[in-house]
Amino acid sequence: MSKLSQFQSPGQALKYFLDDYIWTQEDLAQVLSISTKHVNEMVKDKKSITISTAKLLQSAFDLSAEDWMQLDTKYQLTKNNLDAKDDSVYRKKLIYIEMPITEMLKKGWLKKFDKVSNLEKQINDFWGQNKISESGFNFINALEKKLNYKKSEAFKEKFNPKNAVIWYQMVLNFSKKLDVEKFDRAALYNLMQTMHSYTTQPNGVKNFLNELKEVGVKFVYLSHLSKTYLDGAAFLDGKTPVVCLTGRFDRIDNFWHTLSHELSHVYLHLSKTDDSNLIFIDDTSSKKTSKKEKEANELTDVVLLKSSIFSALKFNMNYITEELVRNVSKEIDLHPSIVVGQLAFNGKVSYSTTHRFKESIKDKIPAKYKADRV
Repeated sequence: MSKLSQFQSPGQALKYFLDDYIWTQEDLAQVLSISTKHVNEMVKDKKSITISTAKLLQSAFDLSAEDWMQLDTKYQLTKNNLDAKDDSVYRKKLIYIEMPITEMLKKGWLKKFDKVSNLEKQINDFWGQNKISESGFNFINALEKKLNYKKSEAFKEKFNPKNAVIWYQMVLNFSKKLDVEKFDRAALYNLMQTMHSYTTQPNGVKNFLNELKEVGVKFVYLSHLSKTYLDGAAFLDGKTPVVCLTGRFDRIDNFWHTLSHELSHVYLHLSKTDDSNLIFIDDTSSKKTSKKEKEANELTDVVLLKSSIFSALKFNMNYITEELVRNVSKEIDLHPSIVVGQLAFNGKVSYSTTHRFKESIKDKIPAKYKADRV
């Protein structure tokens, strides 16, 4: 066994050598040409061993300078580890490994903080109770199991379900600030049957969202978190449906298609007892669907007049002009970008065709529905 392994700290080693040499601390101070106070602090492990001191101790005792430095480093790490869980770095680490704090700060979901205690309070407020504990964030795993998500195969390996849960929680928090009438499922269905006419109105987005409020559905507009690739979501808060759109694709056709899809989940699935606790989150670019997603897609096709579009254009599928699209749009009272969007989604035209009818949606959504500043 090496001498180094006998000692737990530099001070312990110094005491051993002083006893072995029958020296006092004052003797060692004179040998090393340093103050007695300095020696006393090293013996009590109150002063770290510097490189220059380690070289002096190497000349005085049977331990190399490297051994003295190694012993001091080991002791300092062990000593500091005793207080690690009270350290702000450790406490912040617990949060940062579970939540994308930097991204949430940029989006304005959290406020800047100067103390870790301020961050912890914000996180506890975010989740609605004191969640930060020695057990970590295990509750997120339980929420993940409620997610019923449709994601594109292109992002399958990159998808981060934890971020999706955090995004959902932000939607839920914001939705609680909104007031709506009692949910009326039949009234929602009737409203969905007239959705197409709102797509062509100058204030159609605003008007439709006002009508959603009247039938008891809350609407939230919130940007997605990284590695979620989400377009929208639908879930219940108590007995009140909440739908959210991310604006990942800032196009009017995507807005109406995603909104119709999420409302279809509300009408078809969230009103059923077996499915009422599910959180539907969707990447609408995905064509891989479950039974519930297929059902939502089918109702969306009815709402956005897919059969009418295909019927009107069945003899012109090989050559669809802008004029033809606009004529069909006027005939069936549906925005031209949705006409082309339906054709593109079903592989009848290239998505590049939609660029001619591209129209931003973000500025058409009233500020009261926007949950962040992105």
